[in-house]
Amino acid sequence: MIITGVTGSAFESLRAQLSAANQAQITGTTNGVISGHGVTANYAYDGSAETLTVDVVHHPFFIPVSAIESQLRAALAGNQTTK
Repeated sequence: MIITGVTGSAFESLRAQLSAANQAQITGTTNGVISGHGVTANYAYDGSAETLTVDVVHHPFFIPVSAIESQLRAALAGNQTTK
């Protein structure tokens, strides 16, 4: 999935949220792996393009990728600033 319009502050806030709530372990700063609750995803953030690319490589059968995407989009939407 590719999420556009992700500001640097929104991306950092998302990383902090996931780490602080023990929801996921995140490796890397602008690219790496997110893992937690049986979900593993590779991610890459391009700050100049304000684009977050997430590739879910493993997830439990009862957690669809669409739900993971919805959660990420909702978390980022709550952190966006108006341009």
